[in-house]
Amino acid sequence: MAIKRSPSSASATIFEFPSNGSKRGSSFLEDSFTSKPDWSQLHSELLELILSKLSLVQIIRFKAVCSSWRSIAESYVSSSCYAPFPQTPWLLLPPNQEDDTDSRCFFSLEDKKVYQIKNMGNQFGCDVWRVGSSHGWLLVLDDEANPFLFNPFSQVRIRLPTLEIFMFEVNRSYFIQELRKFFITKAVLLSDPSRDKNYGVLVIFGYRSRLAFCAKTGSCWTVLNGASQGYSDIICSNDIVYALTLDNSIEVWDFHACLPRKRREIHPLIPKNMVEATESFRGSHSSQSYLVESSGDLLLVMRYVGNFVNQEGEPVDETYLLSDEDTQPLVCPYQTLMFHVYKLDYNEQKWVEVDNLKNEALFLGGNHSMSLSAQEFSGFERNCIYFTDDNWNLMNGDYLYGGHDFGKFSLEDKTVKPFYACDLGRIDPPPFWIIPNPW
Repeated sequence: MAIKRSPSSASATIFEFPSNGSKRGSSFLEDSFTSKPDWSQLHSELLELILSKLSLVQIIRFKAVCSSWRSIAESYVSSSCYAPFPQTPWLLLPPNQEDDTDSRCFFSLEDKKVYQIKNMGNQFGCDVWRVGSSHGWLLVLDDEANPFLFNPFSQVRIRLPTLEIFMFEVNRSYFIQELRKFFITKAVLLSDPSRDKNYGVLVIFGYRSRLAFCAKTGSCWTVLNGASQGYSDIICSNDIVYALTLDNSIEVWDFHACLPRKRREIHPLIPKNMVEATESFRGSHSSQSYLVESSGDLLLVMRYVGNFVNQEGEPVDETYLLSDEDTQPLVCPYQTLMFHVYKLDYNEQKWVEVDNLKNEALFLGGNHSMSLSAQEFSGFERNCIYFTDDNWNLMNGDYLYGGHDFGKFSLEDKTVKPFYACDLGRIDPPPFWIIPNPW
């Protein structure tokens, strides 16, 4: 595998992963004036100290030096000494060129550069759809709707049980042809498969937005008996799953036992300003809600998307945009315009609006919703929400746009700005946040 910096950089740099390295012919015992030092013979303790200070890209370069450094790096990161999470997320992008099905591009917020990983075409396939991202792994459906986990950095692929249990709602051929891209609206891993052999996968699926669970030790999916009104988001923290229902209540699930068990339900009071905001956006906007754990608090994030937005950033009436020949809007695709954030007050059992995330930044979309501290990590601004497009229902071949709705929302000035320049009206598949996990 090779990682190459995008041609947009001043000079492209290729990082090869050698399968067999070779030691140089010199030795530290030789005269240092007549021979070069043999860096492959540095003590492992010194190299591990160096590794502890490196970022992902630097570790990749480190591994490419020689076989001994590669071996030490792999041994180090697989030990308890190495803690890869959390890290600043990368944005998974489509290939640079339409005919390039063999590589994928990643935008690093940390250094504002695009990197290209080659030789990924065989793993991804020609027509796969991402339904989740957590712990550095993607949950993907192939062109036959077979689910699998894929780590794009290590290129490890894990097959999951088929989705036959979900077919009680539709037949398989219709699922593959019509529903594959939005039947599963969210998928999260309960732990990292690289380090936990007993990992599990949880998804929100179907017209009724129900929950289903698949354990590593199991051979099938289990539909969970939860909220009758369905779910909008799920997150996992310390083997406890918090599921956000469509009426903005919370269910707490325990996955320590063999079978998941719902421990409690929380029905917070909905504040007046949340009701007013929802009413004011009704008609011209759609909304999506997310649940985020941030510094010990549970946050409810409401995302308001203008259904049709002109170049001035203003929602417009759909009927104004229709032509005589076609019923598809000619211009003005959907666009995220506003976020409102609320914190759960456990004592009062209500949602309280938050106007400042302080040093935190949120990362939302099809990924496991997450919050990171701008003090501990670099590359992003505090008090902001970085979001990607997860409007699955509008990402089909009939539209000239889709996947395009990503950016950065500032809670301070209530504006949306781009963090990555992209001139494409349609991005298929859409960008996805993923935390780099090279092993």
